Amino acid sequence: MEHLNKEDMELLLEQGGRKPCISIYMPTQKGREGAKENSTRFKNLLNITEKLLEARGVNSSEQKELLDSARKLISESYFWANQSEGFAYFISPGFSRSYRLSLQFEEMSIVRDSFHLKPLFKLLSTDGQFYILALSQKDVRLMRGTRSIIEEIDLSSIIEKLKADLGDELFEPTLQFHTGAPDASGTRSAIFHGHGGAIDGFLRERLLNYFRLIDREIQGLIDDKGSPLILACVDYLIPLYKETSKYPVLFEESIKGNPENINAQDLHQKALDLIMPYFQKNQEEAKARYHELKGTGKTSNDILEILPAAYHGRISDIFVTPGIQQWGSYDPETEEVSLSEGPDSGDEDLIDLAAAKSYSNSGNVYAVEPEQMPDQSPAAAIFRW
Repeated sequence: MEHLNKEDMELLLEQGGRKPCISIYMPTQKGREGAKENSTRFKNLLNITEKLLEARGVNSSEQKELLDSARKLISESYFWANQSEGFAYFISPGFSRSYRLSLQFEEMSIVRDSFHLKPLFKLLSTDGQFYILALSQKDVRLMRGTRSIIEEIDLSSIIEKLKADLGDELFEPTLQFHTGAPDASGTRSAIFHGHGGAIDGFLRERLLNYFRLIDREIQGLIDDKGSPLILACVDYLIPLYKETSKYPVLFEESIKGNPENINAQDLHQKALDLIMPYFQKNQEEAKARYHELKGTGKTSNDILEILPAAYHGRISDIFVTPGIQQWGSYDPETEEVSLSEGPDSGDEDLIDLAAAKSYSNSGNVYAVEPEQMPDQSPAAAIFRW
C-alpha cells in the first residue's frame, strides 16, 4: 500500500500550476472479490472525468494523453485486488500519482486549476500514521498502522545486512536469527532467540548491539520519520532499546508485556489506546484556542476573510470539513473572492484552496466532520496576527 506523508502533500501542491489538475477519489474493497467493483468504479469515474475535461474546453487528443495511463490501469486485476480503504489518483500534464490509502473517501472526480487535497488532510492529523516495533528476546516485528488498519512490514530485506554486521553471533545459542516474510496469517518476519529471564551483563551487551542494528535498519523502512514509533516489549527491554535508538519520534509510552503471542490486531488496539490522545491533542488544543480567541479578531468562520489570510500566511490553524465545498473564485492580486452556487467550469472549492494555502504556509490543517468543527461553518481559522 502507498502511504501519504508531508513530502507527498508538498509534491501535489507543487504540481498545482500544471492545468488542468484531475483529482479522483473513491472507496475501495479489499481482496479479489472487490477487484471488479473497484475497477468498474474507477472506469466510471474516468468517464465522468472526460466530460469534465470537455466542459473545460480540453480537446479529445489532450484528454487521451491525460487519461491514457489511467485507462490502462482499469484492466489491472491484481492491482484492484490489492487495495486498502480508499484510492486517490492525481493527474496533470506530465504528472500522475496514485495512492492506496487507509481512509475511505467519498466518490468524486474534480477537474480544476489545482489538485483537490482536502480529503487527504485527515491522514495528516488525527488519522495520522504510526509504527509498532514489537521486541522480545525471541522475536522482532515492525508494523505500520493508522486508526483503521494495521499491516506488518516484511523485514527480510534487512537480514543480510544484519548477518554481515553480526556475523557468526547470529547462530550462537544465545542469539539466533532467521527470517520469513509475513503472510496473511501474520507469520513473523524475523526471530531472535535468546535466554529468558533477567539479562546478565554479557547478554545485555548483545542486546544493545542487536537493538542498535535493528534501530538503524528499520529507519530505512519507515517512509515518514515524523510518525511516532511505539515499542511493544517487556519492561526491562524498554530502557535498553531507548538507550540505543536514534529514531526521532520514539513514543514515550510503550505497550508493556511480551508481544510474542499477541497478534497484530490486538497490538493495533493497544497502540490506538496510547496514540489517539497524542494525535488528538493538538487538534483539541487548537479548538480550545479558537473558542478563547473568538470575538477578538483573531478567528474567523467566513471564507471571504479566511482565504486572503491563507494566501498571506496569517493562518496558524484551520478546521475544514472534507465533504463540504464552497465554490467560487479568488484573485490573489485584488484579493477579491466571488462565491457561486455550484461548480462552474472555472470555479474552485475555496475551502480546499484555503486549506492548501494554509498548509503551504506552515499552518496546521484539521480535516474533521461537521459535528467536530469549533464553529457553525465548513471552515474556521485562527489567525497568527
